[in-house]
Amino acid sequence: MVNQKIVYSGLCCIIVLLIIHPVCAAKVSAEEPPWVLTLIGNRTLSLSSEEFARAEETSGVLYTDGEGNIYRGLPLTCLIGLVDDGADPSYNTTRAAAGYSVTVRATDWHDRLFSSKEITTNGFLVASTCNGAPLPAHQGDIKIAPLLLIGPDVSADREIGNIMDITLTGPGITGIPSGFSCSVTILRRESDGGRIQNASTVTCSWMEEHLPVYGDTEAPYRFQGPTFDTGDLWNPAENMNLAKVEEVVRGTALRDLCNLDGGMQEGDELRMTATDGYVVELMYENIYAHNPAQGSAILAWWTEKQGYTPSYSGGPALFFLADDRTFGNQDMKECTDEGYWRFYWCQGTEYPSAAGLAIRNVDVLEIYPRQFPEWEIVLEGPLSSTISRKEFEQGLSCGERAHGHVVSYTDTNGHVWTGMPLYMLAGWVDDDCQHDENLVDNKAYNLTRARENAYTLVVEGEAGGSAALSARELIKSHGYILANAVDGTTFTPGDENWPLTLVGNNVSLDNRVHGVRNITLVFTEPDAGDPVDGVPASPCSCLWAVAALAIIILVRRKT
Repeated sequence: MVNQKIVYSGLCCIIVLLIIHPVCAAKVSAEEPPWVLTLIGNRTLSLSSEEFARAEETSGVLYTDGEGNIYRGLPLTCLIGLVDDGADPSYNTTRAAAGYSVTVRATDWHDRLFSSKEITTNGFLVASTCNGAPLPAHQGDIKIAPLLLIGPDVSADREIGNIMDITLTGPGITGIPSGFSCSVTILRRESDGGRIQNASTVTCSWMEEHLPVYGDTEAPYRFQGPTFDTGDLWNPAENMNLAKVEEVVRGTALRDLCNLDGGMQEGDELRMTATDGYVVELMYENIYAHNPAQGSAILAWWTEKQGYTPSYSGGPALFFLADDRTFGNQDMKECTDEGYWRFYWCQGTEYPSAAGLAIRNVDVLEIYPRQFPEWEIVLEGPLSSTISRKEFEQGLSCGERAHGHVVSYTDTNGHVWTGMPLYMLAGWVDDDCQHDENLVDNKAYNLTRARENAYTLVVEGEAGGSAALSARELIKSHGYILANAVDGTTFTPGDENWPLTLVGNNVSLDNRVHGVRNITLVFTEPDAGDPVDGVPASPCSCLWAVAALAIIILVRRKT
């Protein structure tokens, strides 16, 4: 009798668990991840997903596209009005008519640039839903959710999804006088790439007055973006995504600016750095012996859309005056060496993108003798990969848009070491997702495996030194840095640090490894309850396991 009661009670518990399970699963699938939209202008304002939804209740509008899809969201002017002047939340039409720039940026740092003069109240919609449901995460390989800029006055090539922030710039917003002229510093490094040999600083207005002016007012010059077509990555026909960067420009040739400091010699490299830390490098041939498919390389300080810097919010910016006015992905392949190519990673595909070379807001030009010896570092984990010097340096060159690719550490003697956090190298081979352009909820670094302490990371140096670190202690830590430079000078052969050295606040002297050549992720055997492939077990799934265990126990007791 007692056994029957136990069986009966146990079966009731199992039934409850089985009822709870689908409810729990439905709850998990129905929840939408929270997000925040940042508005930057006369002031900075952050709108949560909940606040955006409440604003839609009073100010939301609908837009039906050509295929009958119904989008709901807020007019772009409604959002701009929150930050276009001091306090009044309404759209300031006077300032908009005077002109300023509006940059709509996605979480992968790609953006669309508009003039306030072209933005219409009913033609630009920041949508959060389509046909009554949240926006899809992706449309093909293009990220869409949580917000999409769309509308009757937004052409298809200027739509942008996955929106992270909207920024207003220009004298009317920032208060910078219209007569202000941006400046550019030109530096020439000595043969070791260290000390500065020559230096000059000139303003954009000086460039226009004293150097030849290139470009015209006839038609735009373009950089091609990623094709998002795995069957046509390089697109020699140049018929996909041509408006990624598109402007009618005038500017100054880079060779004329380099000549102010003695010019470049064959084999030299020009490194351009933007105000946000983004870096683009070009070869001597790109500056002095360009292919017609590339054309002259210029720094543009004027555009038809916005005028002179600083009203031209992206200036000074790199443009190539290609013979067909488009610098395409195939042109990039033919006009630069492989180490200079730029890519956009999406859904596991590495898409060539000439637009990755379209650096804006350039403030430093540095001429480097290209005598740096090549090196490689071998990474081993679930994936195996070899990273070259150029690839490592490109990873460091992403600036603010990379959220911490380059970090620094000052040791007890005051020396400043710079390089990449070690955990990012682990993320390159810790699963099959090597890179993710998304700045929000980035998947490249497998946080689940790190939290589970699933592996030990072993760093090995050329001279035999090594360090073994647990995955958990490395979690998104800037205390472990793989440095390639100290005090602004890149390591060179003969230096014990070359090519890379493990340093940082959390690296003891015993664990400092010089001449790093190999990084290996040594995985432990997972326990039966460990997550598989970096995906944690669902709490609801555990209910089935509990139910199954209960059945086994009850059957054993009954028998």
